Amino acid sequence: MAYLKPLDQIQPTELNTVGDKAAFLGELIRAGFAALRGFCLTTDAYREAIANPLNEKISARIAAADMDDPVDLEAATDEIREWIISAPLPPALINDVEMTATQLGAKFFAVRASRVFEDVPNPAASGLQQAYLGVVGTAGVLEAIRYVWATPWNSRAIYYRQRKKITPHQVTMAVVIQPMINAEASGVMFTANPLTGANDEIHLDATWGLGAAVIAARWKPDHFVVAKNDLMIRERTIPTKTVMDIVASEGGIQTMVVPNDQQDAASLSEAHVKALATLGKQIEAHFQSPQDIEWCRVENQIWILQTRPLKR
Repeated sequence: MAYLKPLDQIQPTELNTVGDKAAFLGELIRAGFAALRGFCLTTDAYREAIANPLNEKISARIAAADMDDPVDLEAATDEIREWIISAPLPPALINDVEMTATQLGAKFFAVRASRVFEDVPNPAASGLQQAYLGVVGTAGVLEAIRYVWATPWNSRAIYYRQRKKITPHQVTMAVVIQPMINAEASGVMFTANPLTGANDEIHLDATWGLGAAVIAARWKPDHFVVAKNDLMIRERTIPTKTVMDIVASEGGIQTMVVPNDQQDAASLSEAHVKALATLGKQIEAHFQSPQDIEWCRVENQIWILQTRPLKR
């Protein structure tokens, strides 16, 4: 497959082709961690489908926009994103995605942005989705790919790049495609204190269902602080959790009411917390720096969805 590369075949030296998410996932898989396998759609696909046919048009539209007029900049942004979302795809790319969907054998897929470089200090603050979950079939994956390709083209990122003199020709994007896990619980883990940088503790946030709500801070998760040396739980905060996200039966994400007997219960047992903390220590040791890790749990199986260096 010309455009798609299995995650377990990706090397750290390929960061400029596969982006950060895919490169770290590839390293996790090859190191033997329980990271979810899948494929990366490399920057070659973005270059052929978007950059080559559209970069001059995008550059001209940005040059014509008033960067200091929010309304005019937003109008330019809307046009550029529409060009990308409606761009025709190379037949070979469509064929590659069809083959990938068949190989993964999943009913639903997760399609995630894998950035080659951060074109704004905090991409998650752009207001645009970085991941499309519960995607149905090849047509859905192809549509999600287009939307991921459009994520660098929001007004905040365009404004930032103009001020930093980063041209549209320097923008690219890779995409990670994986089977979708309908998790029982999910969340994030920091292998150092994310506020103070204290390296003797691990912080865990968890909720029932999928973890997107935790990452987006839509509602308050369970919170655990674990001592790194002996894995003792130093702090435990279990708020009432009335709603959770799951994969809907027809695809996409559905928010539903948490069953009554789970609303005030911890989404992680003590054994789960210690298993996650142990994994966190191992991943930190492998990458030789504190990590920001996304994970999910199905029964007693923990899957690592992403890791990256922890930033404060």
